[in-house]
Amino acid sequence: MSTSITGHKCKNGKDNIGHPSHMKELSDQLAAKIVNAVLEERCASEEGMRRYRPLLEERAQRIVARFAADPGEDSRSNDDPLDPIHALFRLADTIVKHELSSNSYPKQACPDDGGCIMCCTHMQIALSVQEAAIIARALLELTEAEKAEIAHRLPSLGKSGPGSRCGLLGEQGLCTLYAARPINCRTHRSCSIAACEDRVRRGRNAGEEVVFAYPFDDLIRKSFHHAVQPNRTPHFLEMNTFLSSVLHDDERLSAWASGQMPAENDA
Repeated sequence: MSTSITGHKCKNGKDNIGHPSHMKELSDQLAAKIVNAVLEERCASEEGMRRYRPLLEERAQRIVARFAADPGEDSRSNDDPLDPIHALFRLADTIVKHELSSNSYPKQACPDDGGCIMCCTHMQIALSVQEAAIIARALLELTEAEKAEIAHRLPSLGKSGPGSRCGLLGEQGLCTLYAARPINCRTHRSCSIAACEDRVRRGRNAGEEVVFAYPFDDLIRKSFHHAVQPNRTPHFLEMNTFLSSVLHDDERLSAWASGQMPAENDA
C-alpha cells in the first residue's frame, strides 16, 4: 500500500507538496518557533540559549520570510509533484550563498570543491520523505554498475552517523548524488575542522561556538521542512536505511521516484 507524498491542492486541482505560500500569515510566529526549537536542540545550557537567541532572531525573520514568499509559478503549474522540492532546494542554496556573501561570518573551513568528509562520516543523514523521493529519482538515473556499487557497500555501514558513513559517499570522498543531496547536507558549514572533530568526540551539544558560527544553517533547514509540509511534523528516514530499501527493489524505487511513498510503517 502506498500514498502520495503530496498533501495540498494546487491550481490544476492535483495534490501538491506543501507550498511556501502557506507560511505567509504565520511567518512571525513560525520564526519564533524555529528559534526556540534550534536553541533547545543545540544549546547545552541556559547561558548558551541567552547568548545565541539574539543571533538567531536577527536572521530568522528574513530567512523565514524568504521561504514564505512564492518561489515561482512554475513550481505549481507543472504536473511533476517534485518540482516544488527542487524549487525549495534552489531557494535554500540561494539563501546560503547570500548569507555567506554578507561578510558577517568567519571564513568557512569547508572547501568549496568538496573533499572534506567530516559530516558524511560522522553525521546521521536524515531526510524527509519528499527528499527521499528526490534521491530515488536520482538513483534511477545512475547506471546499473553505479547502483550496484552503492548497494555493495551498504551492508557493512549500517546507519549513517558516528562510526559509519553515508552510503552515497564514494571512494574518492565525493557524494555520488551531490545535486540531489538533502537539505541538511546543503546547509551544513563549519569554521574549524578541528572543532568538528572535537564535537564528534564530545557529542552533539558540544561546541556551541562552532554551531552558531553559521547560525543560518538550522534556520534554513527548519524553514525548508515547514515549507514542504506546513503545520505537520515531517516524517524522517535515515539515508542508508532508505537506500537499502530501494536499491534491491526496482518497483519500490520507481514508486518513490514518481512521488509515491509506502505507508509509514512500511517505509
